[in-house]
Amino acid sequence: MSKSYDVVVLGAGPGGYVAAIRASQLGLKTAIVEKQYWGGVCLNVGCIPSKALLRNAELVHILKNETKTFGIKVEGKISFDYTEAYKRSRRVADGRVKGVHFLMRKNKIDEYEGWANFADPHTLEVALNDGKKETLKFKHCIIAAGASTRLIPGSKLSKNVVTYEEQIMTDKLPGSMIIAGAGAIGVEFAYVLSNYGVDVTIVEFLDRMVPLEDEDVSAELEKQFKRHGVKIMTKTRVDKIEDSGKKVKVTVTTPDGKQQVLEA
Repeated sequence: MSKSYDVVVLGAGPGGYVAAIRASQLGLKTAIVEKQYWGGVCLNVGCIPSKALLRNAELVHILKNETKTFGIKVEGKISFDYTEAYKRSRRVADGRVKGVHFLMRKNKIDEYEGWANFADPHTLEVALNDGKKETLKFKHCIIAAGASTRLIPGSKLSKNVVTYEEQIMTDKLPGSMIIAGAGAIGVEFAYVLSNYGVDVTIVEFLDRMVPLEDEDVSAELEKQFKRHGVKIMTKTRVDKIEDSGKKVKVTVTTPDGKQQVLEA
């Protein structure tokens, strides 16, 4: 048996769930379909948990390097538990996700957890995460499905080759990490991981870190990262990524045109 709506929104990210709320406020019978991330990438595996981890990493940095500056005296051994930092980041993220569900209920929006396919121009077949199926009829459909990570050509995900999504969802630290890309996401992970003792190398194709920011910001960030042991390679192209299961080899071309193999 099908259910009928004025509006069905596909995707519960910041575009989708806000559109659903507005449609409901305007008196339209509204439903929303989301496969995994209620609230979108930002709330679940992006901005929110990453900032929670950055806060932990900042405290680690202060306690390691700046106790005197802040008038803190540490006597005896101090340790840092990344697993607990990870758990805190999930609590912070999960709290925001619960807020999205609350807004759906408050605005009387029907939620469907699953994957939708168009059966015809006004019908969706939804394969729910629990194995059941729903048929949704609609007058209007808003597609707010978001985007996916683009991998380096020729590379593929594996146990040790991951995107930000897999890395932010693990409570384990690697011994070393090569980060391809010195944009906002890359430098955030570099800061977090390096403060927890991971040997980090950043490879950036353009001529400076965070290339969308002002040049003086890039210069200061590079100076600070190098001071704390992060290796930075700009004007460097990633050619190939190989995962043997125990080690990852990254072949790069340096500014002088020579190839170099990095290992992590």
